Amino acid sequence: MKPRILLLPLLILVACSNRNNPQAVAEDFVYHYYKRANQESAIQLSSGLATEELEKEIERLKEIRGPNETVQKEMPNITYKQIGKETANEVEDTTYVLFNYQLTIKSRDGATTRTKKVVITTENINRRWKVVNFDEY
Repeated sequence: MKPRILLLPLLILVACSNRNNPQAVAEDFVYHYYKRANQESAIQLSSGLATEELEKEIERLKEIRGPNETVQKEMPNITYKQIGKETANEVEDTTYVLFNYQLTIKSRDGATTRTKKVVITTENINRRWKVVNFDEY
């Protein structure tokens, strides 16, 4: 048997890795919501207050954007990096994992750059990690 054939199952396993962990959910949320401006995709990763906020935003955008329509041609160039992580145990043994991200936002022409900090709060709900809150400052 060739060594490449032995590596195939390992590569498939890595490619299909489980994204049901707080870090992956937070990263996916930041990617879909901030980088791609896709609230419909972000809402799939959310619960509670985060879902309510996204639903309100989707409703506000209905007049200018159809379902699953993105605004890529008008989007600034957004990059992000995780700058912190904190685990907090709350009432009734609920564990929240908070992630701090820094967004760097450049205008399409590159003339303007600004930064924004974002806090993403995740919680394990029925064995699925979800974003339950997000805030910018």
